[in-house]
Amino acid sequence: MNNFIYFDYCALIVEALTVASLIIRKMTRGRVNRWALVLIGDIMIATVADITALLFEKAGSGNVIAKYITNTVCLWCSTLASVIFCGYLFASLGIWHKINKNRFASCMFNIPVCIMTVLLLIINPFTRSVFRINDSGMYERGPLFILLYILSYMYVVIAYYGVFRYRKLFTIMKMMNAFMVFFLMVLASVMQGLNPQWYVQMFFFSVAFMLMVFGVQSPEERMHGGTGLFSMNAYVTDINRYKQLNAPIGVTLSVMTNYSALIEMFGYFTVQNMINDTARRLEKWVSSTGADVDLYYLEAGRFAAIVDERYENDMLTISQGINSVLVKEVEVGEMLVKMMNNVCFISCPRDIDDPGFLFAFDGRLEEEVYSGELRYAEKLFDKKRFELRRDILRVIDRAFSEKRFALHYQPVYSVKDKRYVRAEAFLRLNDPDFGDIRPDLLISEAEKTNSIHAITAYVLEEVCRFISQPDFLLLGLEFIEVNLSAVQCMWSDFLPILLSTVRNYNVQPKNICFNITDVDSQEVFLKMRDNIDALSQVGFLIYMDDFGAGIFEVERIAKMPLSGIKLDRKFVKEGMKPENKAVFEGSIRMIGDLGLDAVAVGVENEEMENALKELSCDHLQGFLYCRPLEKKELVRFILMG
Repeated sequence: MNNFIYFDYCALIVEALTVASLIIRKMTRGRVNRWALVLIGDIMIATVADITALLFEKAGSGNVIAKYITNTVCLWCSTLASVIFCGYLFASLGIWHKINKNRFASCMFNIPVCIMTVLLLIINPFTRSVFRINDSGMYERGPLFILLYILSYMYVVIAYYGVFRYRKLFTIMKMMNAFMVFFLMVLASVMQGLNPQWYVQMFFFSVAFMLMVFGVQSPEERMHGGTGLFSMNAYVTDINRYKQLNAPIGVTLSVMTNYSALIEMFGYFTVQNMINDTARRLEKWVSSTGADVDLYYLEAGRFAAIVDERYENDMLTISQGINSVLVKEVEVGEMLVKMMNNVCFISCPRDIDDPGFLFAFDGRLEEEVYSGELRYAEKLFDKKRFELRRDILRVIDRAFSEKRFALHYQPVYSVKDKRYVRAEAFLRLNDPDFGDIRPDLLISEAEKTNSIHAITAYVLEEVCRFISQPDFLLLGLEFIEVNLSAVQCMWSDFLPILLSTVRNYNVQPKNICFNITDVDSQEVFLKMRDNIDALSQVGFLIYMDDFGAGIFEVERIAKMPLSGIKLDRKFVKEGMKPENKAVFEGSIRMIGDLGLDAVAVGVENEEMENALKELSCDHLQGFLYCRPLEKKELVRFILMG
């Protein structure tokens, strides 16, 4: 008998190493890790009690009360291990709070614990029906001992029912580790049941739970090394788990808009120290509230926090508190540095119901101008855009196969000639799922795939087909304008395809004008300019588009082979205000001095028209004259006008 006590000593060593490993590897944060620590702690208490009981038994027939106490503690903790094991798996699945919330489920979970507690602490001391110490001072099982096994395995069955029901949340390896616990528990129970003198149960329990804790959840998957918060992988896993459970959650997402600028200014390691400091302040604030908030660091200056449905009424308040922490300045040396965190509250699934959209939302948040105020996803989230981003390839393929693409044209009015002298082409797409898709949205999403090149080729062919038809000559138009983004302009095959299309339709290059938008990057501009210069040399006209809406360098304007500049509609509208009049007039004067044609876009009323005429802006375009029209409607409009 004494030989088998060494299994308990080995169990105690395994348990101590498990606890040390959990602490060293920082597996102490969050509900799941707390359950793991409680589980290992319970088994350690049971093991110590078992060793103590065996030592008392070895000492002889005395110490009866001590034997009852130590055996009671050992049995109670051993049985309770199954209860904690069940809670641990429920926490891993993210459904533990549902047990507490549902009165029936809560009763079913807690009543068996009460029964075994009453059995061991109240009934057994008087009846000796669970176990007893015989006249020889030896431990013996009683007739009700089997109830402890039944109650224990009932929790195990409930736990595995949850695992099986939500099996999609587990990988095959994690499922195997979880079920290995059951196998080892059964093996230990059988061995000790057949040979009561074999004290192997605690050792098997220790090994089983060690495998479970490190197999079901490893720190490398969950923790971010630098900040000590949960990692991006944990964030993705948890969001998908809540989606599978259809559980409402509150997500607070933060994006540092000046992350790259701070790295350029202070260096990567200094910025990382700033982020670590922010993480500690977040942890301190969350700890002060007593709320069970999961904090994540998503790399590149992005933080996230998740609260589950237990805090449904406090989600917004918690998000506001997190924002108050993130807007505070961070001390760097003797400086106070502003980490420009755009923070947004997202109620899932009310605001965003698709994890894919949520993972992409930080890009939308990064575009927002920093204000320090908490933002709300219900105001920022454009579901149509995110769905289109997800399905863009399918949408474009269907547009080509079902011939859903179309070109509309908006004419440009010449004040000098008193007629329409040119027209700008606009791509239109009406999709059965998304309806009318804005051209800027379509192009920006298509640019992320090779489908943008097929769209460019389509637009070029349709424009050339129009120019080659008698209607174009009948209208007396000088040229058709085609808008080109930076990606389209840098396409290496653009010029060969354009020249081939022009030859096929016998179109003169002077009848096509390309509207080019300026870019921030000098590198991108240099790549664009190669194609721009080549287009100009062949004879195509080049206009700069959206002037006044972004960054425009006079040096670039002077170096580019431009024939004209199109003034952005917002720039034109703001230029009509008295306080902006000097800047607007100066811009038109500059364009004229460069010998370029100025085209005012967005002319909506006669007041704007008269003001632009006074400034000698000869070419006007906007809804005052007409909206973009299909080709046949354009012909009818101009001829009948």
